Amino acid sequence: MRIGIYKDTLANSRGADKAVIALAEGLREHGHDAVLFEKSDFAVRMKEPWDVVISTGTNELLDLYNHFSLRPLRSLRQKTPFFPFPVIQQFHTNPRSQFKWKRIIRNWRIRRALRHVSAIQVLSERFVPQVAKYGAPVFVIGNWSAYDGLAAKRAKKVIIYPAAFAKGKNQKLLIKAFARISNEFPEWELRLLGRTEGKYADECRRLAAKLSGAMGSSRPTGVAGVEGQIEFAGYSNDMAGEYASCAFVAFPSLDEGFPLTIVDAAAFAKPCVMVEDWIGTAAAGGGLVAGPTVGAYAEGLRRLMANKELRRSLGENAQKHCGREYAKEKILEKWQMLLTSAKNDLG
Repeated sequence: MRIGIYKDTLANSRGADKAVIALAEGLREHGHDAVLFEKSDFAVRMKEPWDVVISTGTNELLDLYNHFSLRPLRSLRQKTPFFPFPVIQQFHTNPRSQFKWKRIIRNWRIRRALRHVSAIQVLSERFVPQVAKYGAPVFVIGNWSAYDGLAAKRAKKVIIYPAAFAKGKNQKLLIKAFARISNEFPEWELRLLGRTEGKYADECRRLAAKLSGAMGSSRPTGVAGVEGQIEFAGYSNDMAGEYASCAFVAFPSLDEGFPLTIVDAAAFAKPCVMVEDWIGTAAAGGGLVAGPTVGAYAEGLRRLMANKELRRSLGENAQKHCGREYAKEKILEKWQMLLTSAKNDLG
């Protein structure tokens, strides 16, 4: 098939961007002509013939809707499909998060556009009820890890949390929980990986400093709070090395579409301490679910920090679970079914 994959920008290097790029590469490996394009090429690409177009977000869907709504005969004739090709709508996050309460007109247009798509893809079963009402077939397809099959290095007593600093990512809970037990584990470190600019990141730095008192001049550059045990490390150019050498991963995020961090950690047999069993790793004995309170999350961290054998067994179980449920070939097989369904939808 000739498949257009539309992402308005790939400049942010976020998880969704990486997932879109990986999907395009995976579809090409399976013999499809998958073309990934951005907004700068949108008008030209819309003149080309496509078997299927994948809209990777609601901004992208609105671009498609606005472009083709300028064709009144197409939009008004009920027997003529609104789009000239099947459109698959992806939700890389919780679909609910795409509807902002202050943006009434935008929300209305998104809902209207969703009634013209050929299929909808969500990342988890829990999102199906939110989108089933639009009438299109709904497919649940997760993501695979780019690190599948890599081996771990000798682990250091380091906890990592790779995430952009944002309220929903909940770094403050992790900082407070780690600070609560840091005196018990003075040899342990917490590395917060993600952009260090912004209001929430500044608040996190101030919180870490407050929890350990005044910052001393002897503290290493980039390290703050809890006697130098918390590092605001910024972006890493070697995430494989970060996963391979850490003891385990903290994941206190409160709202996720599909937490690729958990799958990436599992590729290195590293467990996660979560506030929810996002993709079933804990149910498979591959991680811990701690409550979203400081005390409960601190206890989850403590259990793994104090027990090397528990870290090993949970990590191995996580690796088996994600390797079974989120293997690249298994995910691409599901995408093949989705693409075939969408292509057959346009009569």
